[in-house]
Amino acid sequence: MVSFFRRVKERFTDLLYGSIRAKLMLFFVTVALVPLLLFGYASYKKSSTIVNQQFNKYEKFAISQLETQLVNTIDQMFVVSKDIQQYLSDPTLIVIKEEIPKTYEGFIEKKNFERFLEAHKTFNTKGIYLITGSGYFYGGTYLNTEMLFQEPFWKKAENIDSRDHWIGFYQTQHYDKSKPPEQMVGLVVPIQSQYGVLKGSKLLIETKADELFSYIKYLERDVHAFVTIRDDKKNILYSSAVNRNPNANDIVRRTSLDAYGWQVEVRVPEKLFYKSSTVIMNYTLLGIFFSILLASLLAMLFSDPIAKRLRKLKASMGRVSAGELDLQVPVKERDEIASLTVSFNQMVLQIKGLIEEISETERLKRKAELRAFHYQINPHLLFNTLNSIQWKARLANAHEVQQMIYHLTEVLHENLNFSDELIPLKKELSTIKHYLKVQEIRFGHMFDYEETVSPEAMHYLIPRLSLQPLFENIFFHAFEDGNGMIKLTVEDKSDVLELTLSDNGKGMTAEKASMLLQPHETKEKSRGIGVYNVDQRLKLHFGSEYGLKIISELMKGTTIIMRWPKRSASYDQSNSSR
Repeated sequence: MVSFFRRVKERFTDLLYGSIRAKLMLFFVTVALVPLLLFGYASYKKSSTIVNQQFNKYEKFAISQLETQLVNTIDQMFVVSKDIQQYLSDPTLIVIKEEIPKTYEGFIEKKNFERFLEAHKTFNTKGIYLITGSGYFYGGTYLNTEMLFQEPFWKKAENIDSRDHWIGFYQTQHYDKSKPPEQMVGLVVPIQSQYGVLKGSKLLIETKADELFSYIKYLERDVHAFVTIRDDKKNILYSSAVNRNPNANDIVRRTSLDAYGWQVEVRVPEKLFYKSSTVIMNYTLLGIFFSILLASLLAMLFSDPIAKRLRKLKASMGRVSAGELDLQVPVKERDEIASLTVSFNQMVLQIKGLIEEISETERLKRKAELRAFHYQINPHLLFNTLNSIQWKARLANAHEVQQMIYHLTEVLHENLNFSDELIPLKKELSTIKHYLKVQEIRFGHMFDYEETVSPEAMHYLIPRLSLQPLFENIFFHAFEDGNGMIKLTVEDKSDVLELTLSDNGKGMTAEKASMLLQPHETKEKSRGIGVYNVDQRLKLHFGSEYGLKIISELMKGTTIIMRWPKRSASYDQSNSSR
């Protein structure tokens, strides 16, 4: 079993990490599931709380209406009974001498008393009767006393004390049998008289309980409650017809009618009380299930074309890696995968171009190596010729010619040396001195040169022939007659060297100064090509943050600032060995 679950886990992991379709499906399901769970839980809690509160309010309202109806009905019946008792206890108001009136005076007394009873009726009063011990009654002509005496409630009422009363619920069986029984609230009160016709008589007040039982039926039908009403002696006056044992989890509400000691108990099963919440929860879970199903279908629908396009792109990459550089994947869509495909096509074209460029570069490199080898051979003839001229000038006592050829030979020796691209600053400055000697012999002592270099900077490397083009620019453009002042300063600044070359020549505008560092056409014999080449060589060797900066002003001279990092000979050798 453990191995089975391990295999399932490995299979799921391989599918998840090896298939973008599985990832998209998991993403869609997660995106759909998380908000649905949160929203569903929140909506379930909120809606169930609201529904339960509303249900609770409805239940409380029905119970309060039931209590109010009970209290009003009982109060009314007791008020009527007290009024009648008081009326019967006053001999100045009525004297009933005989049950069945035999005289006109007795008939009038009966009619007056029945009118008095009738006057106490309300819209929901069924009847008010004074029933004598022999079974004769006052208050109407449709009461069947024989059936009344057989009623269970009357048998209970016959046993009450003369100062007590009976009240309860029952269905009428003592009226016209052709009519259906009615639900009643009855009050039986013994008459407080021990003389004459009234001795042993009882007052029966019956009130229709339709409205009262409508609240009870509402609780039983709509709230699913079990209603029990008990009197002050804990006798059950009413109980719901459904036979059910009380449960400890039931939602129970008990209220007391303090004036009469009655208790109303409404018991709702917990399952029925929270039925609405359960329905909401079931529908929420059903909605989540269908949402997950829909998200899975949508994930499959959307992921399939994406996965196909990615597989096609992957296959194209494999063909390109195998050397098929003419491949171009067709693009029909405009989405991110289409952009990726376009980038892939461009990359293939760039790779193809780079390969062609590398091939051309290799070809030019081989050509340059052959040319360099040729240049290494040709200078021997040049140097031998210059040495012969220098020797003849010496024999002819032409010292200036001899010196000029000597210094020119040294300068050309460095210009035609291809062995090292980076040389110590000391060696570069030595070549500049030979160059200045040539210019001095050429122009005479018309210019002055000042050199201030930190001794520590002499051993750091600089690209070969970085300074000579700058000096040539001074003599060819700044000093047209060779007259002026040149100052060179090299400062050691932390990790970089800063060389400042300034002259007091005719200068130039800021626009022309910026043009010196811009690329020139190779065939154009414009000013500053050497300056631009020096700047580019510095950037190629050390990075774009290094190079030249030119500051110039008309008729006030020009200043060129060169910055490059410190590199020693050991650093250059370690890099070249790599």
